[in-house]
Amino acid sequence: MLHAVARVNADDDSVRRWVVLHYRYDADRRERRNIAVAAFDNPDEFHADLETRSAQLRSDKECGEVLDAAERISGRMYGPGYLRLQRNAHLLKRAIEHGVAPAVIDDMELPSNVSYIRAERP
Repeated sequence: MLHAVARVNADDDSVRRWVVLHYRYDADRRERRNIAVAAFDNPDEFHADLETRSAQLRSDKECGEVLDAAERISGRMYGPGYLRLQRNAHLLKRAIEHGVAPAVIDDMELPSNVSYIRAERP
């Protein structure tokens, strides 16, 4: 019996979503990385899909179809605003690396694990 699955866009930053990630080689970027392969608005559907994909990958590895031993399936939950906060943190990091401070730094909302200190001369 087929069930309707509520999928969402993994990049939709306005909703809480559970994203299934496949760590594999990305030919477009020429690197190994986590690639979002599915996203759900329901954790039960997320866990079911995660189990299905993990079992399939295990089966493929046992049959010798998968060449990369580092390949794996994982997943995580992203809350609303997660991507915006990550972009802000990346902007701050790049600004510091270049020795400049964005003019809007005081108004930027940052992830809870990111902070900054501004030192000014009198």
